[in-house]
Amino acid sequence: MNKQTLACLHFSCVAALLLAACSSTPMQSARHPAGVASATVRNVTVVGMDERAQVRDAFENDVVALLASRGVQGTGSHARFGLTEMKGDKEQVRQRLLAAGAETVLYVQVTERGDFLSGPPISLGSMDEAAVDESRYDAFVRPGGSVNTKLRLGARLYRVSDGAVIWSGVRDEIMKEDDDPVVFVRKTAKAIVSAMAKDKVIP
Repeated sequence: MNKQTLACLHFSCVAALLLAACSSTPMQSARHPAGVASATVRNVTVVGMDERAQVRDAFENDVVALLASRGVQGTGSHARFGLTEMKGDKEQVRQRLLAAGAETVLYVQVTERGDFLSGPPISLGSMDEAAVDESRYDAFVRPGGSVNTKLRLGARLYRVSDGAVIWSGVRDEIMKEDDDPVVFVRKTAKAIVSAMAKDKVIP
């Protein structure tokens, strides 16, 4: 094997490694015991945990559109609730959602928790908001600097009637400094809805 061939082979290997490093990992997801015996979900209220309306609204609208393409009625929470109404006392949040006629609620947030899928499923009434790193929201949609941003995105689907977790998923992302935020958010929405369908939570 000559030097030119070796050089080409080396370049190809390096390029492949770089591409792998810059790609998103497959979404890890699970349907929890409370969701196994449940019928397929047909009504979902979507909550994107971001303080900025232009981010939250766009994400929720993308998820709603993707759900609709699968015959699921979706509602963006921003149409009725401020983000502060989706935080705080979890029983109060559940009661608000019940009063609004919500059947299930999908929370999506940036999380650093490594045990997102492990251990017993938590209830809506005990969801730990302290686990959410608020400082990471900007990184979710606003790249900057010279270093790629690593994110762990978590999603949980709750049954509103009793607060039980039906499904959860986690996905590691690398947002490059020149990524289009709109494309990045839309890709994330698609990954979440696709994982829910794969796990037969939705059609």
